[in-house]
Formats: sequence, structure tokens, C-alpha cells
Amino acid sequence: MLIQIFLAILAALGFGILFGLKGKNLLFASLSGGIGWFFYVLCARFRYETLGCLTGAVAMTVYSEIAARKLRSPAITFLIGGLIPLVPGSGVYYTMFNLITKNTQEAMERGLASLMTAGAIAVGILIGSTFCRIYYKLIKKMIGNKKNQEGSS
Repeated sequence: MLIQIFLAILAALGFGILFGLKGKNLLFASLSGGIGWFFYVLCARFRYETLGCLTGAVAMTVYSEIAARKLRSPAITFLIGGLIPLVPGSGVYYTMFNLITKNTQEAMERGLASLMTAGAIAVGILIGSTFCRIYYKLIKKMIGNKKNQEGSS
């Protein structure tokens, strides 16, 4: 499991370099891939690969939002490279391969699984982003209320 996480970090590092990230942003973007893969592997052990992609995407999105605030960079900087290990590339490849070889049953199964994985990643990003926005709005509101109470005293 640790080797897989390390390799996911390396994959995210490679894509971070490809996208032109430098310094701290590159390091933190690489860690995003490891975080997502950790949650994927955790769920995949119990045969819940799609749930693993969902939880991995949520965890990466929350991490990316936090890193973005700390490093003053867009959250997408940390998210895109980290998502690369979760993308169902082989599923899409085998879907097309099976379509070409006229094995429609296998193509449908692979295609549906790939679609579910991609959908889980998209929904995970949506959930994580929404959670962070609500959290930061509540924090901002609480800080504003606290300042108003101190100002009126």
C-alpha cells in the first residue's frame, strides 16, 4: 500500500512538472495524488473502487482548498495533478479495444465502470468544494459576529 501511495505521489509530481508547477506548489500538488490514492486503496480493499474514487476526490479537494489558502494559489493547481492516478484511463482504453474487436458485452461493462468512476470523481470534487465553501463562509460569519460583539461592548 505504501509503495502504491508513493507511486501516486510520483505520478502527480510528474504531471505537476508537466504543468509547470514549481517550488512549494509542486510539492503540495504531489502530495494531493498520494492522499487521493490512499483513500482509493482503502476502499478498493473492500471491493468499492467507485466509492474509493469518490472519497479520494473529496479528500483531494478538501486538501487542495486548504493548501490553496495556505499557499495563496488556486485550488485547481493542487487538484489536477492529484487526480491523474484516479482517472480511469485503462477502462476507457479497454472499452474502445473491445468495441473495435466487436466484444460489445465487455465493452459495455468496461464503459459503464469507467463512466461510474469518472462520475464519482466529479461528484467527489463537487462535494469537497461545496463543503469547503460552506465551512469558510461559516468561519467568516463567526469571525464577523465576534468582531461585532466586541465592537458593541
